[in-house]
Amino acid sequence: MSTIRSQYTTIKGERTELGRRTFKVEERHFHREAKSQHAQLESVHQHGSRKDVKIKIHRKLT
Repeated sequence: MSTIRSQYTTIKGERTELGRRTFKVEERHFHREAKSQHAQLESVHQHGSRKDVKIKIHRKLT
């Protein structure tokens, strides 16, 4: 979970936000996503669908 700290200032008698900083507790990890994408590319299944080819309705329902 991250902590958000805001800095405020008064302009013409109204309180407005001057800036915001986000402090993250832990770094984000992307290694697992890269491994799964690599495994998908090496599998025998077709990935995604082609936009230029119409899919038959019986293929959509099964």
